[in-house]
Amino acid sequence: MIEHRRPHILLVDDEIGTIELLGAVLQRQGFQIDLARTTAAAIALLRTKTFDAVVTDVVFDGRDEGQEVLSACRDLAPSTVVMLMTGHPALSGAVSAIKLGAVDYLQKPVDPVLLAARIHRAVRERQMGSPDDLNYKDLVNILSDLVAQTIERVDPYTAGHGERTRNYCRQIAEKLGLDKRTVERLELAAIAHDYGKIYLDDLSFLTKKGPLTPNEYREVQRHPEVGANKLGTNPHLVEACRYVAEHHERWDGTGYPRRLRGSAISEAGRILCLVEVFDSLTTRRSYKNPWDLQKTLDFFESQTGRAFEPEVLDIFLRLLEVHGPEWLSAPQRDLIAAGVIQAPDAQPAS
Repeated sequence: MIEHRRPHILLVDDEIGTIELLGAVLQRQGFQIDLARTTAAAIALLRTKTFDAVVTDVVFDGRDEGQEVLSACRDLAPSTVVMLMTGHPALSGAVSAIKLGAVDYLQKPVDPVLLAARIHRAVRERQMGSPDDLNYKDLVNILSDLVAQTIERVDPYTAGHGERTRNYCRQIAEKLGLDKRTVERLELAAIAHDYGKIYLDDLSFLTKKGPLTPNEYREVQRHPEVGANKLGTNPHLVEACRYVAEHHERWDGTGYPRRLRGSAISEAGRILCLVEVFDSLTTRRSYKNPWDLQKTLDFFESQTGRAFEPEVLDIFLRLLEVHGPEWLSAPQRDLIAAGVIQAPDAQPAS
């Protein structure tokens, strides 16, 4: 079973102000922090404590010593995630660091929120890469935390999106009579279907208020396969990764990234395609207001046999007749709970 505790992080930099600031922000975000100003101090801590991740500068007092910390981690704590940060990035240095085992190479000044997201991502991926003790509940917890600490930090308007998608997918899958294993894998895919966005080259489009440019749209179209590839190292997630890769495909072949059509899309993938669209349309985002129930119904009824498989859509619409008001109010509740928006009757702070 996975042990749930605060991730322990070692920050290493001779600029004490840099790591004190990063440390203070990371502590507020739930990390346990140790600081070291020299490579010798860092290596001494590695000999006496266990860390989930080490984030270290590359250059100390003009000397390239960061890789000494990386090498020490490889020898003393091979399961520890290591990230390098530098004010003088170079491709050769990044390649060398990755070959020695670093998982990320960050340019200063480092955004503490993005750093927290990257640390969570790397630590959770390392856990998923060691599958021997993982069960379904462990994977749910890991993926839920992974999404909450990455995509939902970068784009707060997605708070709860994965969990809502999981809930709706499960209900449709059970109505269709899918077997328990498929339903569980679909739930895992629903939680993590947008995970690939955290790996895209430019994350600013996630909160962009206007329409995407053609280049930005091409970039966002990469995220289903990127996410599937990044999650795909764990044998428990093979089927889930297929569903993640399919979640923007369409029944009539107009989707992306592979323009799959009809039965070429898995049954679970067809469910995820529909549910992801529903929750996106009915959720407030930085660039749009949520759709109401009638507009939502009109849209989906117009799409039978087009974007969505008729049988899946029929079951969804019958569920929506019963749960419509509840499902449409769920995104607002999640955004209020996450502090993204105020409750309608809340008074602004004076």
